[in-house]
Formats: sequence, C-alpha cells, structure tokens
Amino acid sequence: MVARFALAVLLCCSLFDAGAEARARKKTTHPVSDQITTAAIDVARNVIETRLSRVPADGQIEIAFAPLPQRSAERLVIKLIDSAQTSLFMAAYEMTSKPIADAMCAAAARGVAVSAVLDDKSNRHGDWRSKRDYLQACDVDVRTDARYPIMHDKFIVADGRHVETGSFNYTFAAAERNAENAIVVWNNPAMANKYSSEFDRLFAEAAD
Repeated sequence: MVARFALAVLLCCSLFDAGAEARARKKTTHPVSDQITTAAIDVARNVIETRLSRVPADGQIEIAFAPLPQRSAERLVIKLIDSAQTSLFMAAYEMTSKPIADAMCAAAARGVAVSAVLDDKSNRHGDWRSKRDYLQACDVDVRTDARYPIMHDKFIVADGRHVETGSFNYTFAAAERNAENAIVVWNNPAMANKYSSEFDRLFAEAAD
C-alpha cells in the first residue's frame, strides 16, 4: 500500500513538472507572426536610420507664421527668393501665389537659375489657379511630378546655402487664411546640400 501511494505521488509530481515545463515553453516561445513583425520593425528601423540626414546646426534661423501678422510667412518666403544671386530651387505641392511667382520671375530676370518641381495633379497646364504656366513664361524651368499620390514638399533652396521649409504652401489661402509656419535657415550649406539633392531627385523623375 505504501509503495503504491509513493508511486502515485511520484507520478503526480512528474505530471505537474511536465505541465509546468510546457507552460514555461509556451510563455517563452513567441508566435511566428510576432517574430515576423519584430523582424519587419528592425528592417524598417535600419532603413529609416539610413535615410536620416544629420547636418550641423549652423547658420541663423528666421521663422514666421500665417496668416498674421501681415502675411509674415509669405514675406519671409519672398525675402529668401529676393536674396538669391545664382540659383533657386523650389519644390511645391501647390503654387498659386502671385507675389511668390512674381519674385521667382524677378529672380530669373536678374540672371538667377530658377527651377521648380510641382505636384502634377495640383498644377496642370491651363489651370487658372496654378502659376505653372506663368512661371514657364518667364523662363523658370518647371516640371511636374506625378509619381506620388501627392508630391507634398514645400521647400526652397537659394544659392546652395539657404533653405526655406515648413507647412506653408505657396498659395493665397496659406498667406491669407490658414494657420501656417515658415522657417528659413540662413548660411547652412550642409543643410542646403541635402535639400538640393532631394530636389535633384524629384526634378529628375518629373516631366516637363
């Protein structure tokens, strides 16, 4: 009787240990889907790190907001354009601002090499709202990019040294109605080089 009781106890203990070990393995073994998700996150993180660009925090920074005070964001954009002496590159989602288009044309007239890449759907030939045709008529080299659902960039590079960017679209609505911001980083060639490279990439894939 004692021997049978001892055997039963040993059997119960072994079953308990086996169950505990199985539960432990179940807790520590991640489903295949979790492993795939983790691997995908790691790959994405590595890609993002590769695409990140770090530049020195050099130069002077000037910021402005819209619509107040007095269209200051638009005036800051025009200030940058007016400063250009050799080159001016614009990437823009929408381009409907007559004052900004006039500043671009004035830069081209004084001998600055002016180029622009615009979102294709928002800047079709013959669209009275877009300044695409207006810019082309004053010798600005304009192309439109149809590769993306929207080409949503808003930046300008002047003379390979100065960069303007922000939420501010180059439009009447952005200047007069919307809550927007614009920032110009003056005298930062490293930053300007990064934006110039991105402009060149967009311009190369765009069409006349």
